[in-house]
Amino acid sequence: MYVVFEGIDTCGKSTQIELLKPIFPNAIFTKEPGGSILGTKLREILLDANNLSLDPLAEFFLFLADRAQLASKLIIPMHKQHLILSDRSLLSGIAYAKDELFTRLSAIDLNLLATRGILPDKIILFETTKELLLKRLKTKENDSIESRGLDYLMNIQNRLKSITFSLCQDKEILLLDAREDVASLHTQIINFIKN
Repeated sequence: MYVVFEGIDTCGKSTQIELLKPIFPNAIFTKEPGGSILGTKLREILLDANNLSLDPLAEFFLFLADRAQLASKLIIPMHKQHLILSDRSLLSGIAYAKDELFTRLSAIDLNLLATRGILPDKIILFETTKELLLKRLKTKENDSIESRGLDYLMNIQNRLKSITFSLCQDKEILLLDAREDVASLHTQIINFIKN
């Protein structure tokens, strides 16, 4: 089963994924970008806060390259026999595609090409507020995506939610309020994965 955690930066995905490692010790944990050897190198390039001049089209294709490699080497061969828990998926790839370059349709088509048509079986989608996002961004050094600002990230959140519910309407989706306490979110996530 292929389960993905989606949401904008600082929404709590990574915290919850770490809490699941002892609960699901036989699961395969991965992330996008960075879930493969190639992806690790691409992640360094993509999230380098000093690399603000990366061409938007080049950025998009680097994310697609990471997604295609992960799908080929891990998701496709393993998702039917193993529990795969992934921090992000093609849903983020579609939501983060810049409007001036892509229509939503082309971003969907290209991301589905990268995954060979594989969609997640279950989606855990975190929704945050502008106030919580601002508070969390202030506590850390921001990467190249986070440095784009609050309005950019909140717009991505709206697109991510819309894309998730339209593209994955026949899949199981758990929508979570990132303002809830960590323990409550953890319990809801465990129940959702197990059921």
